Amino acid sequence: MSCGRDWITPCRGYALRLTVAAWNQIDRECGHSGEIETGGILVGHYTTDKSTVVVIEALSPTKDSARGRSWFHRGIRGLHELLEKRWEGRVRTYYIGEWHYHPASIVEPSGDDLAQMYDINADSRYSCREPVMLIFGQAQRGEERPVRAFVFPQGELHIEFKEHAGAGR
Repeated sequence: MSCGRDWITPCRGYALRLTVAAWNQIDRECGHSGEIETGGILVGHYTTDKSTVVVIEALSPTKDSARGRSWFHRGIRGLHELLEKRWEGRVRTYYIGEWHYHPASIVEPSGDDLAQMYDINADSRYSCREPVMLIFGQAQRGEERPVRAFVFPQGELHIEFKEHAGAGR
């Protein structure tokens, strides 16, 4: 099923929009990956009023990424140059966060997932004060692929987004 998504945090302090194109990119990567974890970075921008992060692109894993049945390590080869091009494009986009796939129907962030995101949040080289993490699961027959979304505000604990009813469909 091709659809975008809109989420908001319970405190209503953060909003997230995943475009149809980004959803489809991730869905394809997850389908190709089968029983092996995979992932990549999220590229996008904020709305003019800075109220919502908009993910317009989900990049495939880089060639130097490594993966297995229950682990994934995203590589970095070529990302700097690619992100420079996105920044200098007609529509300026940039690093928003990470996405990855767990080949299971129950989607839970691991301790490694959370630690990675707190490290990204603290690393000034990312220039991302509130990185987003999307975790996708394995679609069950006839059902939509499960997904959970989180934001990692600087100096705070992560917050899980809740799907915004009626939006993004």
